[in-house]
Amino acid sequence: MSDGVLMLFLGLKPGSKVHLDQALLSVEQLPQMAKILNLSLEWENNLNLHGPDGSEVRVHGRGNVLEATSPLLQGFMPWSFEPLNSESLKSLTKDLIPCEEGEGYINPSPWERVIDDQRKVTLGPGEIGPGKVEERTDLAENLDTNMFNGFFYHLNPFYISALGLRDFVSIKTHMLSIQGYSTSYTLVSAKPFLATFQNGKVKLDGEALVIKTKMWKEAKPHRLLWNSINPVISLDCKPKYKVSLIKIEPSSVVPLHLEYRGILEIGLINMDDKPVVSTVYLPARISRASVTDPRDMSDENLEPEFDRVRVPIRRWGIILLKLEVKKLLEGLLKKKIIST
Repeated sequence: MSDGVLMLFLGLKPGSKVHLDQALLSVEQLPQMAKILNLSLEWENNLNLHGPDGSEVRVHGRGNVLEATSPLLQGFMPWSFEPLNSESLKSLTKDLIPCEEGEGYINPSPWERVIDDQRKVTLGPGEIGPGKVEERTDLAENLDTNMFNGFFYHLNPFYISALGLRDFVSIKTHMLSIQGYSTSYTLVSAKPFLATFQNGKVKLDGEALVIKTKMWKEAKPHRLLWNSINPVISLDCKPKYKVSLIKIEPSSVVPLHLEYRGILEIGLINMDDKPVVSTVYLPARISRASVTDPRDMSDENLEPEFDRVRVPIRRWGIILLKLEVKKLLEGLLKKKIIST
């Protein structure tokens, strides 16, 4: 597995022996992380530990082996996505799209992205084009929800964790969703913030983007946070056509990692409690595709459908997708132009 993917896992060293501390005990995805990094886990009890994605790992300790479900301790660990490799995205653009003298931009988000809240300006999924793009986002330090209590959700490593119904919460996080009877609020920030909810008011020790929706999942909080970590990228050339560099469906699937050195490698996570078949679209002919389960490094070849490939991902699962891509003839590329 590439170093870029391994960096995502909380600084844990592959193949190491790890005694579970309070922070790791609160991680729902600990079994999947231990499988991917080949960790030997130790604690006070002997356990077969099961994670939300279906991963199972042995925890060595005292006494008989007990069945357990993660997390072993309710707690919070501020965690966020890592930025994608912008140089890889630039290289992929220049290999697939004619680029002339001038300047351009890349929307690294493989979904539609709002870049100006007030004017409702959006970029298409993975949109690349000529010129400059400036993002404008209104941030807030305080919020009056007009709720006495609500259901709270926050981001733990690789997992959206539910805190349940509460009338008081104090949590440090990058993402917090509050679901009331008929309204929800989602707060996200690239920097971790301390949020305190009491008497319907939310106070922050910093600033966060606030989105109001009817149901909290409608806000797609994992995508909002991902956007805040991955700003629009400037290009030192002018793309000849405005097209989508990458598009990923459905909305629960987000890229954890992207690297391009002739072969495109994408780490994907399904941030939902249901398995999905994700579709990845490119402005290229995909000549070969394979998927790796990083828990045991088992590979499976996939059958690409010209410019797209379908990838099954288990619930809360992480996979590595490898694609060999070929530049399209200009006539075919023109058919992918995004209308303005």
